Amino acid sequence: MPATAAPTDQLAYLLEEQRAYAPTLAKTTARERSEKISRILDHLDNETNKERLLDALRQDLHKHPVETLLSEIGVVYSNAKYLRRHLKRWMEPRRVSTPLSLMGTRSYVYYEPKGSVLILSPWNYPFNLAVIPVLYAIAAGCTVVLKPSEYSPATSAYMQEMFGTLFAENEVKVVLGEADTAAALTALPFDHIYFTGSPATGKKVMAAAAPNLASVTLELGGKSPCVVGGNVNIKKSACSLAWGKFFNAGQTCIAPDYALVHEKIVTEYVAQLGGAVRHAYGEDPQQSESLARIVNEKQFDHLTALLEDALEKGAKVAHGGRHDRTSLYFEPTVLSGVTGEMRVMQEEIFGPLLPVLDYANLNEALSVINGLPKPLAFYIQTEDRSVIKRLLAETSAGGTLVNEFLLGTANPALPFGGVGNSGIGRSYGRHGWLEFTNERAVMERRFFDLSMAYPPYTDKVRQLVERIYKWA
Repeated sequence: MPATAAPTDQLAYLLEEQRAYAPTLAKTTARERSEKISRILDHLDNETNKERLLDALRQDLHKHPVETLLSEIGVVYSNAKYLRRHLKRWMEPRRVSTPLSLMGTRSYVYYEPKGSVLILSPWNYPFNLAVIPVLYAIAAGCTVVLKPSEYSPATSAYMQEMFGTLFAENEVKVVLGEADTAAALTALPFDHIYFTGSPATGKKVMAAAAPNLASVTLELGGKSPCVVGGNVNIKKSACSLAWGKFFNAGQTCIAPDYALVHEKIVTEYVAQLGGAVRHAYGEDPQQSESLARIVNEKQFDHLTALLEDALEKGAKVAHGGRHDRTSLYFEPTVLSGVTGEMRVMQEEIFGPLLPVLDYANLNEALSVINGLPKPLAFYIQTEDRSVIKRLLAETSAGGTLVNEFLLGTANPALPFGGVGNSGIGRSYGRHGWLEFTNERAVMERRFFDLSMAYPPYTDKVRQLVERIYKWA
């Protein structure tokens, strides 16, 4: 790119170069695209590269290597291998049935890349949530501009170097910068924009895409509920909930945002949550290497404001509550006595604060859940199949896990994404590949035709068309 160009001009020039290269990529085979995916895996297989990535995530989020391996590198591996295994079959044109009225034709769906793609990734899982959509865009045959979050600078720099080493910039390019850079990119005429972040920012991305009629995938969030029935193994369930909530210090878009616990077990359940936290992180979690930190002061201040508001309005700290702004430490905290007018029940928390409410019957629980925007994830803890069936039938969510937490993204065969306020579009597996793919409808006339139905429209033509209509 010309060194004298202004930053906005540089971005426009980058997109122009990628758009010029897109037709070449569109003609690549499944083998060629799989080879590109393998480049990324080979890079991560290098022990030095892996250790540098572990260190980058440690710098950004104080993330323990186990959490990084599970939620960042491992998920990338599973999706990359799934893509290589299935891509050839996905790319083949798919025949569809032909009605009798279209005798003499055959129809099929032809898959082609959307073209030039912009991916805007977040800071909470800065490697996973950037690289996975890049993998699917590469598999679809698209060019990619990746704008990672400025709030995870070490990981963003790592990815810039990684992709700069593995790909030419007219195919995959990482652009660093702050909010103004993201705004400048979304104003450009990309063919598709893939965004992961908050609903508020998602609305801005969608508005920016509208003038260019760019399609969008919005992976958002919201208040994901957990309903705990009265018949669960209390200790086991509480341990699982504590793991799902406080993994990555609660900075997970699919983390359970609040728990609705049956009134007959709520006291014991809250006590077991405290025990699970002590078992995982010790009596002083600030000394634990297993607990991540809050990403920055802005997010830390958001969490302390939520906690203070809840306490002022009558909530009680059942466990935890300690925090230190200097080290961005926030203790895993369980709140009891929570009510709907508190900010912790009105805003997405995105941190290690767990509000617990009790309910007497499912109608009460459903009233709370359905009184909030549709969530990205919904968790059910019960052995009662009738309760599971009713909760599925009378709620709406992007995904649901029964007697498990967080693992909805671990199976690439399942679509991942939100509904309404929690997102548009789907990720993972064939669903994720289709987000970057145009399903082109093709019909071929092989014999016969409908010339007998062409004008002039005589009575005979009308009678013929009526017969065809009935056949159809």
